[in-house]
Amino acid sequence: MPQFHFRLRSLLNYRESRRDQVRQELARLLTKDQELSVQRQGFLDERTTTLNEMRALQQTPTLNVDRASARRYHAGQLTVEAERVAQVRQILGQRIAQVRQQLIQADQSVKVLEQLRDHQHAEFTAQDELRQEKEREDAWQAGKLAKAVWQPRAESFEFLPDE
Repeated sequence: MPQFHFRLRSLLNYRESRRDQVRQELARLLTKDQELSVQRQGFLDERTTTLNEMRALQQTPTLNVDRASARRYHAGQLTVEAERVAQVRQILGQRIAQVRQQLIQADQSVKVLEQLRDHQHAEFTAQDELRQEKEREDAWQAGKLAKAVWQPRAESFEFLPDE
């Protein structure tokens, strides 16, 4: 029985490999975005803690100006860092959108070839079934013909001399 061979298999393998690479890149970028999000939230949480410490310092009867100033400076630095991370995330978000678009295109190119392969395989299977059916029909007819040729007829016995 002949086997189905998809002529564009190497192209399909290449496109699947490319799609997998794009998926891995997207996963890497999404992981990086999540890490940056956690980092930014950490900066904001630390800033909130620092601001609360400043408020607590202001509630004391004697205000330590150096300590309050250091806390204010630290809160400002945390704000700057949180903003820097937000900007990096914004740029990363644009890159994620590009990679998602690339993934959509890569997936579509794979699906086109998969559909072509499936269609060709279905045609191959249908043709193979027709071929097998024809072979069975031919074998059946050959068997019937052989049986008719080799089977002695009752009439031919009448002409044989009796011994």
